[in-house]
Amino acid sequence: MVEAITINDKPVDGKQTPGLSMILRPRRSADPKVAYILCGWLGFIWLCAGLFFVFLGGWPVMGFFGGEFIFIAIMVRVFLKRTEVVETVEITPEHITVAKRERGVEEKKDFQSYWAQVHFNGSSTENAALEIRSHGEAVEIGKFLSATEKTRVARQLDDVLRRLKTQNVTH
Repeated sequence: MVEAITINDKPVDGKQTPGLSMILRPRRSADPKVAYILCGWLGFIWLCAGLFFVFLGGWPVMGFFGGEFIFIAIMVRVFLKRTEVVETVEITPEHITVAKRERGVEEKKDFQSYWAQVHFNGSSTENAALEIRSHGEAVEIGKFLSATEKTRVARQLDDVLRRLKTQNVTH
């Protein structure tokens, strides 16, 4: 199973200045390859069962087997498309870039690191919106994360921003 959150602390611009690259994804119960293999096996089993009933003279059953298979295959496809979401948060000393890709559409938003704030009013049990804000603009990240994961992400982002702000003040 793929982790919902991938975090890489990294030096930026070769100056050993801390930065952060965070990739957020919804959790999946199976990757696409496994889901398609499962559909293939189900199709094969239903075809064999349907042919068995056809040989016994119950040919009308074949249509129901086919209908069920088509319905399940469509639901698997819809599930895979809905979980095809990737959000990337890149923090450097100058900018925060939030890139969202969902269903083939990509959005990108930039904020200045010094003025950006992480806003999360939830707790580890109460799920609320997790936003990055600056100068009256905001972008919500991690809609698909649990409250505990949002708390963890908010703390990590806040720590990196605080570290960058104190380094900018001291330099």
